[in-house]
Amino acid sequence: MAIFSYKAKDKQGTILQDAIEAPSRKEAGAILRDQGIQVLTVREIQRAQSFRERLQAVPVIEKAVFCRYLSTMMKAGLPLSEAVDIIAKETSNRKMHRILQDLEYSIQRGQKLSTVFARYPEVFDVVFLTLTRAGEESGTLEQSFEYLASQLMKNYELSQKVKGALLYPAVIISAMIGVGVLMVTFVLPRISSVFLKLNIKLPLATRILLSISSFLGKNYLWVIAASVTAVVGLILLVRLPKTRVFLMKIASKLPVLGKLFDQLDMARFSRTLSTLLKSGVPILDSVKVSVAALTQTKFVKLGKTFEEEIKKGSSLSDAIATGEGIFPALMTQSIRAGEKSGSLEVVLSELADFYEQEVDFSLKNFTSILEPVLMLIIGVAVGAMVISIIGPIYSVIGNLQPQQPTAR
Repeated sequence: MAIFSYKAKDKQGTILQDAIEAPSRKEAGAILRDQGIQVLTVREIQRAQSFRERLQAVPVIEKAVFCRYLSTMMKAGLPLSEAVDIIAKETSNRKMHRILQDLEYSIQRGQKLSTVFARYPEVFDVVFLTLTRAGEESGTLEQSFEYLASQLMKNYELSQKVKGALLYPAVIISAMIGVGVLMVTFVLPRISSVFLKLNIKLPLATRILLSISSFLGKNYLWVIAASVTAVVGLILLVRLPKTRVFLMKIASKLPVLGKLFDQLDMARFSRTLSTLLKSGVPILDSVKVSVAALTQTKFVKLGKTFEEEIKKGSSLSDAIATGEGIFPALMTQSIRAGEKSGSLEVVLSELADFYEQEVDFSLKNFTSILEPVLMLIIGVAVGAMVISIIGPIYSVIGNLQPQQPTAR
């Protein structure tokens, strides 16, 4: 089903402008004519999402640019629908373009921005919706979008730091796997055929390695197909929420990664809460939304009690203090100081900056530890392969040497 805007004339001669949902443009016109309406124009404004579009994502940077441009244009006095139309013409992302078309038409019909954003939960999260609603209710929509742009850019920069730090290990591991597959699939089968012709006794490790390589060499098409299937299946599996939670539990128990995930959650929680409070969202709603941004189970479980404590009249610092040993003392003391001075959102913003810097340091430490570990693994793998192949070769060469004649 798709949505079409139409202009028509009823029996009294009144011009009508509205929207209709139908499978196609032709059927939309037929439905209107059946209602006794004279159709003037029918234009498609929102078509049903294809499978490809459902898989397509809207990058964080795309949403940040949208918020920044929209805030600037609104401050300049440009009508909202016209500002959205200009941004829609500039965007290159197909999904975002379609959303903006829907947004422009809905605004012209008098609908709120938050109502349209709520139709796309896979693109606009609860923080985005909450800030938009707060801006609409308080009449400070351009300021809310400015805060959103700032938050999204901070999140983008943080994610880029994490991706950048993991890029080098990912390249090394991929190269190592690629070379290993190439050796086992194409190089070793040729060496194994030489050993079989020589009919010599091989060590157990060499026999195992050559048997595996011989099997893979004969069935390399099946091996490639199975590898591609496994990679695709793994990617789809990782996208499942339950799988992510399971992997997060395992990773959080590792010394360096556990600390890194804690700092990421603290930065995300502080940044989100600060942005919501700056936008005028009530403390109870701000805390609820900020807790939803947490990822680790220990933080989520404790975070759910914050709302109950605040309802009872406790301060945010007292609520966080109930999780002694989980939330760091630095956060509790800083928030308490912010509450006493009346500058809680400023303190939370500074806390977010602090934890983002800590994430940067932790990433550098992680990569510095990971590099020698990878080099050691590569060295052991190469060494084991060389010993398994070179050993029998030396044995063959020794047997081929002419024996010295014995003295009579």
